[in-house]
Amino acid sequence: MKKSRRHGVLPGFGPALGVTLLYVGLLVLVPLAALFVKTAGLTPPEFWRIVTAPRALAAYRLSFGAALLAALLNAGFGLLLAWVLARYRFPGRAFVDALVDLPFALPTAVAGLTLTAVYSANGWLGRFLGFTVAFSPLGVVLALTFVGLPFVVRTVQPVLEDLDAELEEAAAVLGASRLQTFRRIVFPNLLPPLLTGFALAFARALGEYGSIVFISGNMPFRTEIAPLLIVTKLEQYDTAGATAIALVLLVASFLLVFTINALQRWTRRRAGASTVIGRGFRRAPALSDSPALRRSLVAGAFLLLALLLFVPLAAVFAQALRKGPAAYLAAISQPAALSAIRLTLLTAAIAVPLHLVFGVLTAWLVAKFRFPGRGLLVSLIDVPFAVSPVIAGLLFVLLFGRQGFLGPFLAAHDVKIIFAVPGIVLATIFVTFPYVTREVLAVLEAQGNEEEEAALTLGAGGWQTFFRVTLPKARAGILTGAILCNARAMGEFGAVSVVSGHIRGVTNTLPLHAEILYNEYDLTGAFAVASLLTLLALVTLAARKFEEAREKAR
Repeated sequence: MKKSRRHGVLPGFGPALGVTLLYVGLLVLVPLAALFVKTAGLTPPEFWRIVTAPRALAAYRLSFGAALLAALLNAGFGLLLAWVLARYRFPGRAFVDALVDLPFALPTAVAGLTLTAVYSANGWLGRFLGFTVAFSPLGVVLALTFVGLPFVVRTVQPVLEDLDAELEEAAAVLGASRLQTFRRIVFPNLLPPLLTGFALAFARALGEYGSIVFISGNMPFRTEIAPLLIVTKLEQYDTAGATAIALVLLVASFLLVFTINALQRWTRRRAGASTVIGRGFRRAPALSDSPALRRSLVAGAFLLLALLLFVPLAAVFAQALRKGPAAYLAAISQPAALSAIRLTLLTAAIAVPLHLVFGVLTAWLVAKFRFPGRGLLVSLIDVPFAVSPVIAGLLFVLLFGRQGFLGPFLAAHDVKIIFAVPGIVLATIFVTFPYVTREVLAVLEAQGNEEEEAALTLGAGGWQTFFRVTLPKARAGILTGAILCNARAMGEFGAVSVVSGHIRGVTNTLPLHAEILYNEYDLTGAFAVASLLTLLALVTLAARKFEEAREKAR
């Protein structure tokens, strides 16, 4: 009876827990343990000397400072966009709503490439500015704002849409102005998701690498971020220095993961809470916003999206086709480009099915059962999201590299993982781990266990219940998770950059091939390759919105 009360009536808890722990252990815990063990080989004075070196301190200041500033900007910008999308109807709203998710689907390397083209001194917008954006700390903040914007919008928008209109109507009847209503009624309900979105944007920005290496200029003591310093030390064969700095960022990532999960639990608890209307309100205006305010907010949202999304998106295709269709086709049909396309597709074809199997199983375990350590398991699932992709690549170098824990064994058996396709696949699997699990988990938790329990009562077996009840219920989450996972797998840059070796025609994926062309000043070729990844991002967004529309119509 005790087991039944703790785990519920659904069968399969033991096997699901065992498989999930094995998968999470091999994919997350073992690589993380390699970093801690490697760092333990340093004496405390050595570790302190490395992590407090002037160059490292400058990199921390830029990484944490720029991430904090970008997250604060996203809190304001995201609140504006969420308000406009949730409260107003205007031409092109569906397009704007879909495009907000572009930073989710667009590879970070493409984002950095196009932001540099737009905001450099001779760029589309940079030439009209009286200050420097690209190749300065401001460019770092710009890129981090770009990649973190959707987190605040997508955490605040659902709360705004679900907020009971009667609360605002009652406040208006009691004499509250619109500003008072927002400050005392609306904003207290938005504070938990706003803080969650802020924390998510900060975590995402802290580990960002792909977009920064293009727009920052990578100048030590000025525009060098901590993940880039890790890569630099690896290139100098200073593995001890790289692991020490990585440990600092990893500890920060763990703290952010636990903070985000706590904020999400707080948001769920507050979701059903009622809002108390205060006293001292003055005259009662009309409930709806004035036309002037509405037009101003919509115009501000469009201006923000134009600067961050519309213009950079147009720049990708304009730069790719600048020399005409013939040059464009030549760039994407080169042998090195075709090899990069094949490797990118192969990596995604391996990573996505694995996550569809184990991600769905993990989500089912977490959603359907209550057991000791469940919260810790959820946090481990989120670790690849919060950890910088550069650290993800480093973990596998420490395990499988020539000087790694398994390096001598692999060399003795002529097995190559690092600087080969297996390393690229492993790194991609690590960074894409949370996508399917998180999407399916959200759907299963929202739908509850009633249907599964009814099926079991009617005589269905465990597998019958899973395949005929649970999987159909989770269809939307599975498809959305697969779409996002595929987009991230094809666009991954940081982790793959560390483990690939940048061997042209052998270990270069599409984002890495675009970087090489950019460094060789072949801008047409770089943007041509980037346009393929941008098209993939747009197709991803369209497929996601189509699936969401289908679910709403059912």
